[in-house]
Amino acid sequence: MGDARRVLDWDAQFECALDPVTAKAIRDSRRPEDDHSDTCSMCGKFCAVRSMNKALAGEYIDIL
Repeated sequence: MGDARRVLDWDAQFECALDPVTAKAIRDSRRPEDDHSDTCSMCGKFCAVRSMNKALAGEYIDIL
């Protein structure tokens, strides 16, 4: 699960979940806004995992 979360692989996270059907249903009902579909609904563009992945790739981190 940790590896799937690090790379923001939602399908792999669902496969690792104790109840994949419920996990997917919750994710689908709480979609992130705008172009932040690679993050969870809680953090949005402030996602630490997303920001770290972008920083390591040398990409711009847009948090403002």
